[in-house]
Amino acid sequence: MADEWKGGDAEELREQDRFLPIANISRIMKKSLPDAAKIAKDAKETVQECVSEFICFITSEASDKCQQEKRKTINGEDILWAMSTLGFDKYVEPLKLYLAKYRESVKGEKPEKKPRREEESGGGGSMAAAAGAAAAGNSAAYAAAYAAAAAAAAAAASSQPAGG
Repeated sequence: MADEWKGGDAEELREQDRFLPIANISRIMKKSLPDAAKIAKDAKETVQECVSEFICFITSEASDKCQQEKRKTINGEDILWAMSTLGFDKYVEPLKLYLAKYRESVKGEKPEKKPRREEESGGGGSMAAAAGAAAAGNSAAYAAAYAAAAAAAAAAASSQPAGG
């Protein structure tokens, strides 16, 4: 019985690691809609899955570039390069500004060294990899990926009819 609970908990953690929190997705979507607009639960969940796929797509491309260059760490510039390469050019300039502001805000702060876990060092470009980048002190890449996802969620929300 304890094993069943443990197994269910482990499965839940994997799904939780795969997706951005639904509250964050909802907040981003609401910001791009009129105040009176409502968003159906299935719309939020669909955007949550799409944003996660988007992050995996971008991160995977950035990871491939890093592997070709024999580097292990994806940085913010790699994320921007991947977005441009994959045809998301209109987001690159605003994200460059965001990344510069982010770096300025954390200038002088030293991230805590945390031991790397096995799943954080693996490739594949998943949400866990983005979270792993943040845990490993590469918050610039995480910030860029998160900002890219926010832009994608906002774009998805603004293209849906209000009240759906």
